[in-house]
Formats: sequence, C-alpha cells, structure tokens
Amino acid sequence: MTGHRWKRVGIAVFAVLFGVTAAIAKTKVVGTEAGPKPEAPPRKILVLAVASDPTTRAAFEDVIAGELSLRGATAVASHLSFPELPKERAAFEAKLTADGFDAVTVSRLVGSDEKIKMKEGHASYSTTYQGMDWWGAYWYTYEKVFVPGYLQTEKRVWAQTDLWRTTGGGGRLVWSGTSETLDPRNAPQAAREVGVAIAKALAKAKLI
Repeated sequence: MTGHRWKRVGIAVFAVLFGVTAAIAKTKVVGTEAGPKPEAPPRKILVLAVASDPTTRAAFEDVIAGELSLRGATAVASHLSFPELPKERAAFEAKLTADGFDAVTVSRLVGSDEKIKMKEGHASYSTTYQGMDWWGAYWYTYEKVFVPGYLQTEKRVWAQTDLWRTTGGGGRLVWSGTSETLDPRNAPQAAREVGVAIAKALAKAKLI
C-alpha cells in the first residue's frame, strides 16, 4: 500500500472514530458550586439517585458509583442497601454510620426541554458508485448531490448531583453540579453519560 493510500485510510479511520465519539459524548456539566474550602476526599460514598422507577434509579446509581470507583473513590449504589428510597432519617443515618459511609451523592432530574429545529439543506458528495466503470466512479465523486433540509426534534435533560459529607452536625454540602444531556435515547445511556460527566468533574475538583 502506498504512502498516500495509508494517509487516506488513516484520515478515514480518524473521521469514523471522531463521529462515534461525538455521537456518544452528549452530556456535559454546565454549572458547578463548591464548598467554602477544599475537602479531603471521602473514604466511602453512598450513591443515591431520586427516581420513582426502580430500574432507572438502579441504572443511574450503578453507573455513577462505577465511574467514581474508576477514578479511585470507594462508591456504592444505594439500592444495594436500600431497595426502596429511604424515608426515615434516623434509620438512614444509622445505616450510613454502621456501613462506614462518610459522604453521599444525591442525583435528581431538575428539568427538561424539547424543541423542533430546522436543519438546513447542504451539498454533499455521493460515494455510491459500486458496479460502475471508472468514469462513473469519477463522476459520482466529482458531482455534488444536494441533501434537503428537514425538521429535527431536540431534547435536553438536566440533572443535579450534590456531594454531601455526612460527618459533623447535619453534614455539609461540598459540591453541586448540573449536567446537561442532549437527546438521551434511554435511561441506561443517559445514566452512563451523566455518570462519566459527574465523575470527571469531581475528580477535576479533587474531591474524590
């Protein structure tokens, strides 16, 4: 294979990988608030997601706990100890103390928005020339085809995650972040993206 051909293949592979990355990375942290002073990383974090559907709750907790653990924290999904969302503070705090948790993350949906956007038409090269002779291949590469515009529904979902230290009188909030997810396909996919975004933000703030 010639050097030029290797170069074209490399560019094509990069373009494919970039496209896959862009398609997956649709969540970002759009706002954060830290405590008044730096905190030493917690020893053990309970990950709690407020959701009425148990499957959705478990998906978010498992992913967030996993992403925090990948970055060096000791994090556990709350549904493992609390199959139902805690309702009694005293019992909840007693369980936290008994299991050695000194921090809790609480994640919840805080808003969503849906709107219709017009995608403008554009010119594009057509590469469908299989079965043609060399002139057909050349001509289809040379000629531009017009891709018409269309209407596209865009949905954005915002989730807030707070990191609380449970030690001390009543505990204290040490970090809060709001994540924005564009066009989530399903709960597991949204959970994965939110978990990655939150874990990266906490690691950057040196709180895990």
